[in-house]
Amino acid sequence: MNFLNKLQPKIIIAVALIVGALMIVSAIIELRQSKGEILHLLTEQSSSLIETVNQSSINALNSSEEIEDLVAERLINNARLIRNLDSLNVLTRQKLIEIGKENSLFRINIFDKNGMRVLSSRIPEEDHPHGEENINRADELEPILKAGLDEYVIGLKEAEFTEGQRFAVAVARANKRGAIVINMNAEEFLDFRKRIGLGKIIRDISDNQGIEYIVLQDSLGILAAGSSVDTMSAIASDLFLSNAMNSDKIFTRIHKFKNQEVFETVKRLVYNNQVIGIFRIGLTLDDVRAVEDRMVRRLIIISLVLATIGVIILSIIFTTQNLKSVSNEFKKFKTFTSTVLENMGEAVIVFDSKMKITLFNKSSQQLFKKNEDEVLQKDLSELSPVISKSLDEYCKNKNDKCADVSIDTFIKAEVKYLNLNFTRNKNDDGKDNYIIVINDLTDARKLEEESKRKEKLSAMGELASGVAHEIRNPINAIGMIAQRLDKEFKVENESDEYHSITSLLRSEVTRINKIITQFLSYAKPLDIQLKKVNTKEFFEDIYRLFSEQAKLKGAQLIKLSDQSFEMMIDPELIKQSLMNLVQNAIYAVDKNGKVEINYFNESDKLIIEVSDNGKGIPEKIKNKIFDLYYTTKPEGTGLGLSIVQKIIAEHKGTIEVFSEVNKYTKFKITIPQK
Repeated sequence: MNFLNKLQPKIIIAVALIVGALMIVSAIIELRQSKGEILHLLTEQSSSLIETVNQSSINALNSSEEIEDLVAERLINNARLIRNLDSLNVLTRQKLIEIGKENSLFRINIFDKNGMRVLSSRIPEEDHPHGEENINRADELEPILKAGLDEYVIGLKEAEFTEGQRFAVAVARANKRGAIVINMNAEEFLDFRKRIGLGKIIRDISDNQGIEYIVLQDSLGILAAGSSVDTMSAIASDLFLSNAMNSDKIFTRIHKFKNQEVFETVKRLVYNNQVIGIFRIGLTLDDVRAVEDRMVRRLIIISLVLATIGVIILSIIFTTQNLKSVSNEFKKFKTFTSTVLENMGEAVIVFDSKMKITLFNKSSQQLFKKNEDEVLQKDLSELSPVISKSLDEYCKNKNDKCADVSIDTFIKAEVKYLNLNFTRNKNDDGKDNYIIVINDLTDARKLEEESKRKEKLSAMGELASGVAHEIRNPINAIGMIAQRLDKEFKVENESDEYHSITSLLRSEVTRINKIITQFLSYAKPLDIQLKKVNTKEFFEDIYRLFSEQAKLKGAQLIKLSDQSFEMMIDPELIKQSLMNLVQNAIYAVDKNGKVEINYFNESDKLIIEVSDNGKGIPEKIKNKIFDLYYTTKPEGTGLGLSIVQKIIAEHKGTIEVFSEVNKYTKFKITIPQK
């Protein structure tokens, strides 16, 4: 002990630093060696993988061409058979239909030397948009009709009057009297080609563990990619990729992908002596990062061990020499701890065994909107009865560990969703004191509810569109039948009642058509036209529109803000939204009620508030008011608030509702301006 006391602190620190430096240098050298070995293995693995992908892609392209050749050969053989029958003048429409069914052919058409269709296997449909006459394919059949080819593969083409694709071939008729064209439905052929194509190969391989992405890319953009890829850097802007595009070699590098480093391997794809593009494969660097993390942990442990040893030795030396220094350090530590608590992002409240608040940090002041002087040495129940009750239930009356709890409460008339973490400690006198760490989950909960609401509205929009299209045609048919019954049929007995019924039927059909039109209007995507609009002029227009309507009801319309600044919105759509909200607010208030409009800028966000002191919205229906066709008005359609939310969502904004029955309702719109 005397030996340690005689040692100079400088000598102890110098020895500790030298030992620590040697251990750190050793760890860094080992890290570099391990990292180099892993990168070497990654190079070999990625080279093998990219060669495999490259060869598989070439095989897929060969298979696709071979399949297309087989399909073309089969169709041409059928066309030759039909040409022989055509030369014997034994073909009829029915004969062509039978041949098409027996050979799974979609369509057989025979054209004369001018390209006019003279015979077809098509079975006419009543609602088909094109008739049988005047079908001319002279341009398409030019290689046979003018160039003199005997057989011609037209290949894949889009169906002219319906959705889908066809695969077609043509042969010359006997004695060059025209051409015979055979079509087959290319759906199965295309599906099969997708199952064996480049995209399928890339997606299947990219789903394997350790592969971040696989991309086939040319100078114009991405040709095929795995599901994790949205965008990639262009070849023209990347010298590394440009070099790979002009060489058959395999190139590797460490590359940034989605803010994370990956090991990228690049090789170009050449097919039939033509450069298709370059393959880029990104492999995860988890192993490299694991080695780095292990070394960092080792360095931390070494540092901690050295620090611990140094602290122990120095503590022994200085305990008997400088007690005052230790006391000062302890005070500094307490000051630091207090500073950390004071500046924590979470609200922290500390109170003693008598439930008197002893610490109220800045985040607590912001959450409860109260200064520290207002709450210190006050009872917790005065600050928040709900939190005080939760403390009694989940911590104070429990002998074991305190439990965490989530609560809903009102703070300054605003709903807050809070997570409370209770901690119980013993002070120097052995009495309990408590710490509450409060996380404000309000914004997260609102975002979650907004997301669910948007998904629900999207689903309802799709349903609306589908239902409207399905029922419009039969409803129109019913209306036409009712009109014909009213005009063309005469009833001898009870004629007035007959005409009254047909008139009622037509009016109901008109009403249903109106509902269908509303359905389609809601389901149709909005065309947002963002413009810079002056707030003062815009909200002055809204005020003028509704001030008279409010006066007629005996209510008061108040515009709280008169600020003038530029906002980026679609003025017509936002005006439509505010008209809905103000109209609802005026409807909700009684005589002598108030409707208030307010707007302001807050952290690059436009805030618009429409509030009233009317009936309020019951809690049980608050989550339903934005649902399609939900309304509490006898004459309402239930579309107003659904459309308002859709417009705000298209502006990348949110709409929130705060209400208390028989007290107030406030709609708050937030629209980002950057």
